[in-house]
Amino acid sequence: MYEQLEPYSSDFNDLPKTLADPAGAPRVEAIRHALDKTAQQISEAQGSNDLDRNNLAKLYRGFLAASRVLGRLQEKQGAALG
Repeated sequence: MYEQLEPYSSDFNDLPKTLADPAGAPRVEAIRHALDKTAQQISEAQGSNDLDRNNLAKLYRGFLAASRVLGRLQEKQGAALG
């Protein structure tokens, strides 16, 4: 379920560096795309009971929120550099 994110693990570990890199915009967009794809996969997963479905819904919302936060941080970084 999280395979989309594995290539970006080092970027997550040093997110400020990734965001500060002037040539990093494509990488940040790729990370956001991976977060969105992971959220989509989670939304398609079937929970076997109410607890599982509730937890999957939380994960889904969390990954979407992470993508939006990353986009906002990228915007702020761009404004600070520009």
